[in-house]
Amino acid sequence: MFSVRSVLALQLRRSILLLHSSCSSYSTSSAAAVQAERAISEGPRNDWTQDEIKSVYDSPLLDLLFHGAQVHRHAHNFREVQQCTLLSIKTGGCSEDCSYCPQSSRYDTGLKAQKLMTKEAVLQAATKAKEAGSTRFCMGAAWRDTVGRKTNFNQILEYVKEIRDMGMEVCCTLGMLEKQQAVELKKAGLTAYNHNLDTSREYYPNVITTRTYDERLETLEFVRDAGINVCSGGIIGLGEAEEDRVGLLHTLATLPSHPESVPINALLAVKGTPLQDQKPVEIWEMVRMIATARIVMPKAMVRLSAGRVRFSMPEQALCFLAGANSIFTGEKLLTTPNNDFDADQLMFKVLGLTPKAPSFDDAAANVYEAEACEKAASSSG
Repeated sequence: MFSVRSVLALQLRRSILLLHSSCSSYSTSSAAAVQAERAISEGPRNDWTQDEIKSVYDSPLLDLLFHGAQVHRHAHNFREVQQCTLLSIKTGGCSEDCSYCPQSSRYDTGLKAQKLMTKEAVLQAATKAKEAGSTRFCMGAAWRDTVGRKTNFNQILEYVKEIRDMGMEVCCTLGMLEKQQAVELKKAGLTAYNHNLDTSREYYPNVITTRTYDERLETLEFVRDAGINVCSGGIIGLGEAEEDRVGLLHTLATLPSHPESVPINALLAVKGTPLQDQKPVEIWEMVRMIATARIVMPKAMVRLSAGRVRFSMPEQALCFLAGANSIFTGEKLLTTPNNDFDADQLMFKVLGLTPKAPSFDDAAANVYEAEACEKAASSSG
């Protein structure tokens, strides 16, 4: 005959087993859990299907956040966040019709077109950025492409060389590139080239008509072939569906090599642009996008980019937990406002974040340093 105590113990054991079974079942039923475990055990892969990425994206948010954090801790120093500065070195007057961009000459946003900044002004901005803790300096020019801009392009090559000599990573976003121009940027010491896909191939014509999706992919191919790191991501909040966000990530995750950097931007609607009335992106949308990107492209730097100014410190903390490990600092992101420097310093302190040092490809760095030494020796002789 069973005692009351033994019956209660048996019931408790059954309850624990049932709870354990329930938790195990929940864990394995989450695509985020399954794919995060695979990313940790097998590393990056380029054979993702769109349905696989969608199932990760659609996972319960807290589960997605947790497993994004797991992958992040496995692939990166999870407390390190790179501080980058983005400077518009040639503002406004762009012939493109990107419906989110205040720099398009087609829209009345009150932005006046300016000439390329002087070398002195650019280097002064880079020095200031480095002193403020930035380890990557990004230069953006409002051009459709660099064709027929030989003088300006040669000036930018000089800017790249000078800033690289300061010990900073250097990134440019100058529109579409030709193959030879990518090679020249590489020789100058460029670390990365940014060319965002913006959204899915299917939704893209709703946003831009003056440059095709394939032209964007071709530029990324030229950048990769030249040995420059690829920086390519997108913007959420353009009026796209969730399927388009998944489609963007699928395109990036199935490139022959994942981009080293994947900026995730939240639209900052600007008055005068066709998207001026778009609803602001919510933090949950940003977290879902970042965590999915982290799981499907585990080794990439996932950059919390435009739109960060709208998110509080606790909200940004969720983004870092989900897998973001880079931010832009400084007063502006090209032409839109950015977070306050002191607020960012406080956030690093409160959250226990540590600034990430610049990193360079060893082989590329050795070649660049050898060329620099050779140049110095010849000039001194």
